[in-house]
Amino acid sequence: MSESKKKSPPEIYFDDIGEGNVIVLLHGFLESTEIWKDFSKKLSKNFRVISIDLPGHGKSGVINEIHSMDLMAIEVRNILEISGINKCVMVGHSMGGYTAIAFAKKFRRFLKGLILFHSHVEADNEEAKINRDRTVEIVENNHFDFINSFTPSLFAPQNVEKFSSEIKHLIALSKKTPKEGVISAIKGMKERKDNLDTLKRLNIPVLFISGEQDSRIAVEKVKKQAEVNEKVSLEILKNVGHMGFIEAKEESFKLIRNFAQTSFSWNKNN
Repeated sequence: MSESKKKSPPEIYFDDIGEGNVIVLLHGFLESTEIWKDFSKKLSKNFRVISIDLPGHGKSGVINEIHSMDLMAIEVRNILEISGINKCVMVGHSMGGYTAIAFAKKFRRFLKGLILFHSHVEADNEEAKINRDRTVEIVENNHFDFINSFTPSLFAPQNVEKFSSEIKHLIALSKKTPKEGVISAIKGMKERKDNLDTLKRLNIPVLFISGEQDSRIAVEKVKKQAEVNEKVSLEILKNVGHMGFIEAKEESFKLIRNFAQTSFSWNKNN
Protein backbone atom coordinates (compact mmCIF):
# COMPACT_ATOMS: atom_id res chain seq x y z
CA MET A 1 0.00 0.00 0.00
CA SER A 2 1.43 3.33 -1.05
CA GLU A 3 0.87 6.55 0.83
CA SER A 4 1.87 10.12 0.20
CA LYS A 5 0.93 13.54 1.46
CA LYS A 6 1.59 16.45 -0.82
CA LYS A 7 0.62 19.83 -2.07
CA SER A 8 -0.07 20.93 -5.60
CA PRO A 9 0.29 24.53 -6.81
CA PRO A 10 -1.04 26.78 -5.44
CA GLU A 11 -0.63 25.14 -2.07
CA ILE A 12 -3.49 22.65 -2.23
CA TYR A 13 -2.92 19.75 0.15
CA PHE A 14 -4.06 16.20 -0.47
CA ASP A 15 -3.54 12.65 0.76
CA ASP A 16 -2.95 9.77 -1.64
CA ILE A 17 -3.19 6.27 -0.16
CA GLY A 18 -3.73 2.75 -1.51
CA GLU A 19 -3.80 1.29 -5.00
CA GLY A 20 -6.37 0.39 -7.63
CA ASN A 21 -9.51 2.14 -8.81
CA VAL A 22 -9.68 5.67 -7.45
CA ILE A 23 -12.08 7.20 -4.94
CA VAL A 24 -11.85 10.97 -4.41
CA LEU A 25 -13.14 12.31 -1.07
CA LEU A 26 -14.14 15.97 -0.74
CA HIS A 27 -14.94 17.39 2.70
CA GLY A 28 -17.53 19.99 3.62
CA PHE A 29 -17.51 23.54 4.99
CA LEU A 30 -15.12 24.02 7.96
CA GLU A 31 -13.85 20.46 7.51
CA SER A 32 -10.68 18.94 6.07
CA THR A 33 -9.13 15.63 5.04
CA GLU A 34 -9.18 14.78 8.76
CA ILE A 35 -12.87 13.83 8.60
CA TRP A 36 -12.04 11.07 6.11
CA LYS A 37 -9.09 9.56 8.00
CA ASP A 38 -10.86 6.35 9.08
CA PHE A 39 -12.75 6.04 5.79
CA SER A 40 -9.57 6.48 3.76
CA LYS A 41 -7.71 3.85 5.76
CA LYS A 42 -10.47 1.25 5.30
CA LEU A 43 -11.20 2.11 1.67
CA SER A 44 -7.49 1.95 0.80
CA LYS A 45 -7.58 -1.83 1.33
CA ASN A 46 -9.42 -2.04 -2.00
CA PHE A 47 -9.00 1.35 -3.68
CA ARG A 48 -6.59 4.19 -4.25
CA VAL A 49 -8.03 7.03 -2.15
CA ILE A 50 -7.40 10.72 -2.79
CA SER A 51 -8.67 13.11 -0.10
CA ILE A 52 -8.25 16.83 -0.68
CA ASP A 53 -8.18 19.91 1.54
CA LEU A 54 -10.31 22.31 -0.48
CA PRO A 55 -9.00 25.91 -0.78
CA GLY A 56 -8.93 27.77 2.53
CA HIS A 57 -9.48 24.59 4.56
CA GLY A 58 -7.15 22.24 6.40
CA LYS A 59 -3.61 22.67 5.13
CA SER A 60 -4.61 24.35 1.85
CA GLY A 61 -4.10 28.05 1.37
CA VAL A 62 -6.66 30.76 0.67
CA ILE A 63 -6.30 31.40 -3.05
CA ASN A 64 -9.06 33.87 -3.81
CA GLU A 65 -11.45 36.29 -2.13
CA ILE A 66 -14.28 34.02 -3.27
CA HIS A 67 -13.77 30.27 -3.41
CA SER A 68 -16.42 29.46 -5.98
CA MET A 69 -17.46 25.86 -6.51
CA ASP A 70 -16.07 26.10 -10.06
CA LEU A 71 -12.70 27.25 -8.71
CA MET A 72 -12.64 24.37 -6.24
CA ALA A 73 -13.61 21.94 -9.03
CA ILE A 74 -10.70 23.19 -11.12
CA GLU A 75 -8.29 22.64 -8.21
CA VAL A 76 -9.61 19.09 -7.83
CA ARG A 77 -9.10 18.51 -11.56
CA ASN A 78 -5.53 19.82 -11.28
CA ILE A 79 -4.76 17.34 -8.50
CA LEU A 80 -6.17 14.44 -10.49
CA GLU A 81 -4.11 15.40 -13.52
CA ILE A 82 -0.81 15.77 -11.66
CA SER A 83 -1.55 12.43 -9.93
CA GLY A 84 -2.08 10.68 -13.26
CA ILE A 85 -5.74 9.93 -12.55
CA ASN A 86 -8.23 9.93 -15.40
CA LYS A 87 -11.16 8.04 -13.83
CA CYS A 88 -12.62 8.06 -10.34
CA VAL A 89 -15.68 7.81 -8.14
CA MET A 90 -16.10 11.13 -6.35
CA VAL A 91 -17.68 11.58 -2.92
CA GLY A 92 -18.56 15.07 -1.68
CA HIS A 93 -19.87 15.92 1.78
CA SER A 94 -22.04 19.05 1.94
CA MET A 95 -19.93 21.82 0.33
CA GLY A 96 -17.78 19.04 -1.09
CA GLY A 97 -20.93 17.83 -2.85
CA TYR A 98 -21.45 21.30 -4.33
CA THR A 99 -17.89 21.08 -5.60
CA ALA A 100 -18.44 17.55 -6.91
CA ILE A 101 -21.52 18.44 -8.98
CA ALA A 102 -19.66 21.51 -10.34
CA PHE A 103 -16.84 19.11 -11.23
CA ALA A 104 -19.33 16.80 -12.95
CA LYS A 105 -20.55 19.66 -15.11
CA LYS A 106 -17.06 20.77 -16.17
CA PHE A 107 -15.09 17.51 -16.15
CA ARG A 108 -17.57 14.66 -16.63
CA ARG A 109 -14.93 12.55 -18.42
CA PHE A 110 -13.16 11.85 -15.11
CA LEU A 111 -16.18 10.33 -13.36
CA LYS A 112 -17.26 6.72 -12.99
CA GLY A 113 -19.76 7.57 -10.26
CA LEU A 114 -20.78 10.38 -7.92
CA ILE A 115 -21.94 10.43 -4.29
CA LEU A 116 -23.59 13.56 -2.90
CA PHE A 117 -23.33 13.04 0.86
CA HIS A 118 -25.66 15.39 2.78
CA SER A 119 -25.62 17.64 -0.26
CA HIS A 120 -27.81 18.67 -3.20
CA VAL A 121 -27.54 20.28 -6.63
CA GLU A 122 -29.64 23.46 -6.59
CA ALA A 123 -28.44 27.04 -6.12
CA ASP A 124 -29.23 29.12 -3.03
CA ASN A 125 -32.59 30.88 -3.15
CA GLU A 126 -32.82 34.55 -2.19
CA GLU A 127 -33.50 33.79 1.49
CA ALA A 128 -30.49 31.50 1.67
CA LYS A 129 -28.30 34.16 0.04
CA ILE A 130 -29.39 36.71 2.64
CA ASN A 131 -28.53 34.21 5.37
CA ARG A 132 -25.08 33.71 3.81
CA ASP A 133 -24.48 37.46 4.01
CA ARG A 134 -25.54 37.47 7.66
CA THR A 135 -23.22 34.58 8.36
CA VAL A 136 -20.31 36.49 6.81
CA GLU A 137 -21.01 39.38 9.23
CA ILE A 138 -21.10 36.98 12.19
CA VAL A 139 -17.82 35.35 11.13
CA GLU A 140 -16.16 38.73 10.64
CA ASN A 141 -17.08 39.69 14.20
CA ASN A 142 -15.97 36.43 15.85
CA HIS A 143 -15.51 33.32 13.78
CA PHE A 144 -14.63 31.16 16.79
CA ASP A 145 -18.01 31.91 18.41
CA PHE A 146 -19.66 31.06 15.11
CA ILE A 147 -17.90 27.69 14.96
CA ASN A 148 -18.81 26.90 18.58
CA SER A 149 -22.53 27.30 17.86
CA PHE A 150 -22.57 26.09 14.25
CA THR A 151 -20.94 22.68 14.65
CA PRO A 152 -23.38 21.09 17.17
CA SER A 153 -26.33 22.29 15.05
CA LEU A 154 -25.22 19.95 12.26
CA PHE A 155 -26.15 16.89 14.32
CA ALA A 156 -29.57 15.43 15.00
CA PRO A 157 -30.69 16.78 18.42
CA GLN A 158 -30.55 13.36 20.09
CA ASN A 159 -26.99 12.86 18.84
CA VAL A 160 -25.42 16.02 20.26
CA GLU A 161 -24.70 14.52 23.68
CA LYS A 162 -23.98 11.08 22.25
CA PHE A 163 -21.21 12.46 20.04
CA SER A 164 -20.03 15.25 22.34
CA SER A 165 -16.36 14.21 22.14
CA GLU A 166 -16.51 14.04 18.33
CA ILE A 167 -18.14 17.48 18.25
CA LYS A 168 -15.37 18.91 20.41
CA HIS A 169 -12.82 17.42 18.03
CA LEU A 170 -14.63 18.88 15.00
CA ILE A 171 -14.75 22.30 16.64
CA ALA A 172 -11.01 22.17 17.29
CA LEU A 173 -10.36 21.19 13.66
CA SER A 174 -12.72 23.88 12.36
CA LYS A 175 -10.92 26.57 14.33
CA LYS A 176 -7.82 25.86 12.27
CA THR A 177 -9.68 27.27 9.28
CA PRO A 178 -8.62 30.93 8.92
CA LYS A 179 -11.34 33.57 8.95
CA GLU A 180 -10.50 34.42 5.34
CA GLY A 181 -11.00 30.81 4.33
CA VAL A 182 -14.37 30.62 6.09
CA ILE A 183 -15.61 33.79 4.42
CA SER A 184 -14.31 32.82 0.97
CA ALA A 185 -16.21 29.53 1.19
CA ILE A 186 -19.45 31.16 2.33
CA LYS A 187 -19.27 33.61 -0.57
CA GLY A 188 -18.55 30.76 -2.96
CA MET A 189 -21.56 28.76 -1.76
CA LYS A 190 -23.78 31.83 -2.06
CA GLU A 191 -22.80 32.30 -5.70
CA ARG A 192 -22.89 28.66 -6.78
CA LYS A 193 -24.84 27.79 -9.91
CA ASP A 194 -27.90 25.59 -10.15
CA ASN A 195 -26.88 22.13 -11.39
CA LEU A 196 -30.20 20.33 -11.60
CA ASP A 197 -29.80 20.09 -15.39
CA THR A 198 -26.33 18.67 -14.89
CA LEU A 199 -27.80 15.93 -12.70
CA LYS A 200 -30.50 15.21 -15.28
CA ARG A 201 -27.91 14.71 -18.01
CA LEU A 202 -25.38 12.58 -16.12
CA ASN A 203 -25.01 9.12 -17.59
CA ILE A 204 -23.21 7.60 -14.60
CA PRO A 205 -24.44 6.16 -11.30
CA VAL A 206 -25.23 8.87 -8.73
CA LEU A 207 -26.06 8.31 -5.08
CA PHE A 208 -27.53 10.77 -2.62
CA ILE A 209 -26.90 9.91 1.03
CA SER A 210 -29.16 12.04 3.22
CA GLY A 211 -29.92 12.39 6.90
CA GLU A 212 -33.51 11.91 7.97
CA GLN A 213 -33.09 14.77 10.47
CA ASP A 214 -30.75 17.01 8.46
CA SER A 215 -31.57 20.59 9.48
CA ARG A 216 -29.37 22.03 6.70
CA ILE A 217 -30.61 20.13 3.66
CA ALA A 218 -34.16 18.84 3.95
CA VAL A 219 -34.53 15.24 2.85
CA GLU A 220 -37.72 16.15 0.93
CA LYS A 221 -35.67 18.46 -1.29
CA VAL A 222 -33.19 15.68 -2.01
CA LYS A 223 -35.98 13.19 -2.77
CA LYS A 224 -37.26 15.46 -5.54
CA GLN A 225 -33.80 15.89 -7.02
CA ALA A 226 -33.19 12.13 -6.95
CA GLU A 227 -36.22 11.61 -9.20
CA VAL A 228 -34.86 13.53 -12.21
CA ASN A 229 -32.62 10.76 -13.54
CA GLU A 230 -33.10 6.99 -13.48
CA LYS A 231 -29.41 6.50 -12.68
CA VAL A 232 -29.80 8.46 -9.43
CA SER A 233 -30.58 6.64 -6.18
CA LEU A 234 -31.16 7.83 -2.62
CA GLU A 235 -30.27 6.34 0.74
CA ILE A 236 -31.73 7.95 3.87
CA LEU A 237 -29.90 7.55 7.17
CA LYS A 238 -32.38 7.27 10.04
CA ASN A 239 -31.85 9.29 13.23
CA VAL A 240 -29.07 11.23 11.50
CA GLY A 241 -28.57 14.94 10.89
CA HIS A 242 -25.94 16.39 8.54
CA MET A 243 -22.94 14.38 9.71
CA GLY A 244 -23.50 10.79 8.66
CA PHE A 245 -19.77 10.03 8.61
CA ILE A 246 -19.98 10.35 12.41
CA GLU A 247 -23.66 9.75 13.25
CA ALA A 248 -23.90 6.59 11.10
CA LYS A 249 -20.26 5.85 10.44
CA GLU A 250 -20.38 2.17 9.57
CA GLU A 251 -23.51 2.44 7.44
CA SER A 252 -22.07 5.42 5.56
CA PHE A 253 -18.80 3.60 4.96
CA LYS A 254 -20.57 0.56 3.56
CA LEU A 255 -22.72 2.71 1.26
CA ILE A 256 -19.62 4.44 -0.14
CA ARG A 257 -17.62 1.24 -0.54
CA ASN A 258 -20.46 -0.71 -2.15
CA PHE A 259 -21.39 2.14 -4.48
CA ALA A 260 -17.79 2.50 -5.64
CA GLN A 261 -17.49 -1.22 -6.31
CA THR A 262 -20.77 -1.24 -8.23
CA SER A 263 -19.91 1.91 -10.20
CA PHE A 264 -16.62 0.55 -11.48
CA SER A 265 -18.32 -2.74 -12.39
CA TRP A 266 -21.23 -0.94 -14.07
CA ASN A 267 -18.88 1.14 -16.18
CA LYS A 268 -17.05 -1.98 -17.40
CA ASN A 269 -20.30 -3.29 -18.81
CA ASN A 270 -21.60 -0.04 -20.35
